[in-house]
Amino acid sequence: MAKDAAQTSGEQLRAAVAMTNEESATAALAAVGVGEDTQDPAGGRLNIRERLAYGVGDIGGNLIFGAITSFLLFYLTDTAGIGPAIAGTMLLFGRILDGTMDLIVGTLIDKTSTRWGKARPWILFSAPFLVATFVLLFNVPQGLDKTGKEIYAFVFYFFCLGVGFVASNLAYHTLLSVITSSSKMRVSLTVIRTVCALVAGMAVNIITIPVVSSFGGGQSGWSLTILIYGAISLITLLVVFFGTKERVKPARDADRSAKRPLRQLLKILLSNRYFYLGFAFFFFVYILSGSAGAGIYFAKDVLGDPNLYSLLSFVSLAPLIIGIWFMPVIIGRWGKRVPMLVGVAITLVGAGITFIDPSNLTLVLTGSLIRAIGGVPAAAAMFALIADIVDYGEWKSGVRVDGMTYAAATAGQNFGAGLGAALVGWLLAAGQYDPSAATQPSSVTSIEVFLYLGLPAIIAVIQGAIVYFIKIDKTMSQMQRDLAARRLEPAETGN
Repeated sequence: MAKDAAQTSGEQLRAAVAMTNEESATAALAAVGVGEDTQDPAGGRLNIRERLAYGVGDIGGNLIFGAITSFLLFYLTDTAGIGPAIAGTMLLFGRILDGTMDLIVGTLIDKTSTRWGKARPWILFSAPFLVATFVLLFNVPQGLDKTGKEIYAFVFYFFCLGVGFVASNLAYHTLLSVITSSSKMRVSLTVIRTVCALVAGMAVNIITIPVVSSFGGGQSGWSLTILIYGAISLITLLVVFFGTKERVKPARDADRSAKRPLRQLLKILLSNRYFYLGFAFFFFVYILSGSAGAGIYFAKDVLGDPNLYSLLSFVSLAPLIIGIWFMPVIIGRWGKRVPMLVGVAITLVGAGITFIDPSNLTLVLTGSLIRAIGGVPAAAAMFALIADIVDYGEWKSGVRVDGMTYAAATAGQNFGAGLGAALVGWLLAAGQYDPSAATQPSSVTSIEVFLYLGLPAIIAVIQGAIVYFIKIDKTMSQMQRDLAARRLEPAETGN
C-alpha cells in the first residue's frame, strides 16, 4: 500500500500549482475541485483518532506485502525446498492472476453500496482471509512431495495476494477518496499512512531474518514470525474498518462510471494516450519490487552475511522517510517530470559507485544510499502521476474512470513484480544456485550482483525514457481550470 502514498497529495499540489501560476477566479476553482469548498458537508476536519485509524492500515498491509516481496522466494528455496526456477515461475503466474483480479475487484468495489459504504466492507471481510492465507503460505507442509509443495505454494500465493490482498489493498486506496472531500485532510491522511508504511516496511526488512533466527530458524522460525506479522496486520485492518467513516458521495450522478457499461469504460480508458505510459512506468518500477528478494541472496553470498540485508534495507528506505517531506515543495515548484528525471541521474551515479567493488560493504552502502535518494521523486510522485492521467482522461472524454485506472496501474504493478520475482528464480537456477552449499560458484554471485545492483540501473534508464514522454505538466493549469469549472456546474437531476 505504501507505494500509493503520493496519490492525494498530488491533488492538492495540482490545485496549488494552478493558483500559483494563475491568480484568478478560475484557478481558485481548482482548489474547490479537490475538496476545499467549505460548504461541502463531507469536507470537514477529521479528528486525530480517525486519521490515525486510517493510517495504521498501511502497517498491516506492509507487514504482509513486505514479507512476501522480500522473503517468500528465499523461504521457498532455502526452507520449503522448492527449486528457484519453479518458485520464480510460480510467483510470475501468480502475479499475472493477481493483475487480472485487480481489474475485477476494482469494478466490484465501484458497484458496492452498503450501510458501511463501498470500501470499508471489503476491508472488513477480506482481512481474515488475507491473514489466514498469508500464514499458510509460509507454512508449506514438509510431508508433501515436490509437486505437492509446488501446488500448495502456488494456491496459497494466489489466495493471499490475488484475492485477499487485492481486495484489501484496492478498498484501502478507495477509502481515501470517500472518507473526506477535503484535500487538506487527504494530505494529512497521506502523511500518516506514508510514515506507517515506511516504518513497517523498514521493520520487516531489518528484523525478519534476526527474528526468524531467534525463534530457532527453519520452518518453526518462519511460522512464529509470520504468525506475529499476521496478527498485527489483522488488528490494524480492523482498526481501519471500525475507526473510519465514508462521507463522500458522487458530485454528478449522471457522470458516475458505475452507470456505464464495462465496454464503454474500457474504450474511454484505452483512448487515454498517457494511460499506456503510466502502465509501463508501474510495470518497470515493480520489476524492481519483485526482484527485491535478490537482496538476501546478495548479502549472504557476495557480502558474506545474510544479516547485512537488514543494514542494506535501512540504507535503502531511510532516504524515503526523510525525503518524502520535501517532495511537495519540490514538486509544487518544478512539477513531477523534472524531479523524476533528476532522480534517474542520481540513481545512476549511485549504481556506478556500487559497481566499483560489489563485495566492498562501504562502497555498496554509499552507492545504495545515493541510489535511494535518486528514487525519492518517483516514490513520491508515481501515484500522483496516475491521478494526473485520470484527470487528463476526464478532461478529454468527459468521464472520470478512477477505479479502473488505478486497478490497471496496480495490474501493471503485479505483472512487473511477478516478472521481477521470476527473474530472480530463473537466473539463480541458471547459475546453479545450491541452497545447501557453504559458498556459491562465481556464476551465482555474478547473477546476484546483476540482480541487486545492475538491474536497478537498467530500470532507471527505462523509467527516465518513459517519464520524458509524459508531458501532462505542460497542460496542467488549463486542464485543472476546465475540470474545476465542470465540477461546479449545477448537478443534473436525471439518470
